[in-house]
Amino acid sequence: MALGIYKQGQGYWVRVLTAVFVGVLILAGAQWGWNQAGAVRLPPRSWTYSLVDAQMSSHPEVGDTVVLMGYVGASDEVTELGRASVETYSVDRGSSATLVAVNFSSDVVRDTGGDAVRIVVESSAGSGELGGASVRGATSTPVFPVEYLQTGAAGLVMLLGAIGLLIFVGSNKKSVEFLIATDGEMKKVNWSSYREVKGSTIVVIVATFLIAGLLYGVDMMFSWVFRTIGVLES
Repeated sequence: MALGIYKQGQGYWVRVLTAVFVGVLILAGAQWGWNQAGAVRLPPRSWTYSLVDAQMSSHPEVGDTVVLMGYVGASDEVTELGRASVETYSVDRGSSATLVAVNFSSDVVRDTGGDAVRIVVESSAGSGELGGASVRGATSTPVFPVEYLQTGAAGLVMLLGAIGLLIFVGSNKKSVEFLIATDGEMKKVNWSSYREVKGSTIVVIVATFLIAGLLYGVDMMFSWVFRTIGVLES
């Protein structure tokens, strides 16, 4: 099917307004796709650990081994969860520090790296354990920014919607013929003049107030009658 404009110029306004309406729906769909993609939890590339009580015999270097310690199941004993590598290590105030870990020993360790409650750093040069620290908090960094996924989802919805819209109002003979016929029928409609619409609106407003006043009067009358005969209390 060619994507050219079939019978260009015919049924112009119906086709244009249809495109505008469908375009709004496409934008709403793109917004929905953006929001849904934002809720997707991407696999982490790294974990940034905020450490306290850090006791290191020497400054950890890039590539040193990070042993992640935590609780397994219902056990109260801290055991090894897995291993990773040091990407960066920086000392904060006092015994606080920040460590970024990458290259986890397994996907499970990577995905659950935030469960670590303590880390131990071992030298990659074979000089043994450098020290350890307690984990105060952990933040994951996804494999790529979630905005990329959101942009892709919204862009895909808009692209598919635009192609579908072009086919519906531009190149598909059946739908275009229907829109052209609709435009022709709309031209046969006897539209009311401004004076007629204004007069009808005034009549409706006045009639609404009159009916409301009549109902109010009837309601007050019945209330007075019922209070008079003792059915209602004053």
